[in-house]
Amino acid sequence: MKKPFLAGFIISAASSLLANSALAQSSCGQTPADPDANLQAKNLLCYLKNNSFISGQTDMPDADKVQQWTGRYPAIIAFDFYRYTDGDTSETQKAIDFAKIKKGIVAFQWHWKCPRGGEYYTDCAFDQDMNNPNSKLYQDIDVVARELKKMGDAGVPVLFRPLHEANDNFMWWAKKGADNYKRLWKLIYDRVNAQGVNNVLWVFNGMASTGGYRSNMRDWYPGDNMVDSVTSDYYQSWTDYNTLKAIGNNKIVGIAETFNALNPANEPPFSFSIVWAFRDCYRTQGQPSSGDVKGCENSWRTAMSNSKTISIDQLPDFSATSSSSSSAGPVNLALGKAAVASSTEGAGYEAAKLVDDNGATRWASALNAANASVTIDLGSYYDLSGARLQWEAAYATAYNIQISTDNVNFSNPIFSKNNGAGGIENLSFVGQGRYLRINLTGKANPNWGYSLWEVSVFGDSTTASSVSSAASSNSISSAAISSSVASSSSRAASSSVASSASSAAPSQFTCTVTRTGSWSGGYQADVRVTNTGAAVNGWKVYLNFAQNAQITSGWNATLAGNGTTKVTATNVSYNGTLASGASTNFGFTGNTGANFSLPGCSGTSN
Repeated sequence: MKKPFLAGFIISAASSLLANSALAQSSCGQTPADPDANLQAKNLLCYLKNNSFISGQTDMPDADKVQQWTGRYPAIIAFDFYRYTDGDTSETQKAIDFAKIKKGIVAFQWHWKCPRGGEYYTDCAFDQDMNNPNSKLYQDIDVVARELKKMGDAGVPVLFRPLHEANDNFMWWAKKGADNYKRLWKLIYDRVNAQGVNNVLWVFNGMASTGGYRSNMRDWYPGDNMVDSVTSDYYQSWTDYNTLKAIGNNKIVGIAETFNALNPANEPPFSFSIVWAFRDCYRTQGQPSSGDVKGCENSWRTAMSNSKTISIDQLPDFSATSSSSSSAGPVNLALGKAAVASSTEGAGYEAAKLVDDNGATRWASALNAANASVTIDLGSYYDLSGARLQWEAAYATAYNIQISTDNVNFSNPIFSKNNGAGGIENLSFVGQGRYLRINLTGKANPNWGYSLWEVSVFGDSTTASSVSSAASSNSISSAAISSSVASSSSRAASSSVASSASSAAPSQFTCTVTRTGSWSGGYQADVRVTNTGAAVNGWKVYLNFAQNAQITSGWNATLAGNGTTKVTATNVSYNGTLASGASTNFGFTGNTGANFSLPGCSGTSN
């Protein structure tokens, strides 16, 4: 059984839909397009909003093949309403079973056959039927709405992608221009919602890269009030990522169809990507040919060997029905908060760009700044568990992070790095405070300053309330507050370990450490944790180093004990539940010295 969504605070049984909507908005910075969206849809939306590199595949047999190749199963399966208007609705039960038994994410595209006759790519005079409720056009929409509601009644949220590849001029719904396309989208949206379908996230899809017969994708956008996610097909470039972010005003962005699995090592942090059916990757009967240039198998092996890729075993349970459930995944505490920088390059590069969730904007320091810093006011006191830095080309090779309760007295660094390589860095650390400062001390290019697209900070306020109360008292000094923070942080860490130990005996876990990357003076490792006992709601394992650990970053686990020979790794909020025999992964990077060897790993403290 998968872990239900855990609440940061409790809502009473009498809570209204308005309260649930406010919860989703405060949790992840985006509310569903459907104002009556059910809790399952909100849970899925917030998980997508707070996570990147969620893996997906079209067709279950192809997903089974991915598992054979890599040992990991894609998190999303994309089903199709293609034959529904001919009377074959068998995909509905398959989708429900996938969601309820495998606990995966269900997506549906719709290769809609022309209601007037013909295929999805033939010319179709649909514009003549949009005002005729008795037309086959309306009947087709009602068929799909009925099946979506069946899935909703079963507790299954759906990523629904109608009218795909909007600006490509190939599908019949794109052959009558953008205005008719948007009218048809609104008709589908209104008619589906009117039939009590509240389990849908609406996925707008086009081709972000224009040229030739493709028009500008933005011209086809139905509007923020009818879209939850903006996606493109085929390309996973930073240009497309920023284009989609801009079109959807920072809504969830993804790749709805692609030939190669997304590689977290060097590609943008799309929330999700779905690899198209292998029949389009392989030119012969399911076997790679010598001329195959798309490399389905190789791309999946690369993606799934990276611990940042999210597979099905790492998903929470989206079928939660309790109103006390909140958003899945880590919450970005920095989103929209106040940020101050020691310097800026000029207008348009202010520190506020760091926390606006806009991949097209960035903060940049003065070009001649040897050192720089940015400070984020989180607005309250939090137990912090990590951060994500998205660097522009002017990245820092050396930096550290400090925290403070009063924006005056800052802690010793709770995280430091001396071999930064730019890109996207997921950092793991433990601390408690309100203000987080990133000090940048080494430049990748001496002719540039420093520049970041986004900074995300993760944590929760579970044990921070006592610190907040202490900070509000005029009778307590800053030194006393700092002492209280240190003590509270220590107690929280101890409590977390004790809780994890009480819910699952450490001896029932096995783990293996694999080197997944190396460079001069550094390395990257992946750890596979397997539960060999009964189902648990928390795990803890130990990395046993021959020398003192020099870990520089981590992800998918909370690491404690850096600088010693024994590092403790405990689950984070979204991967703590493991069924008997189930596995999950976490990863880390570190510095290497003379005679370095990978650590051993064990599930016991002996």
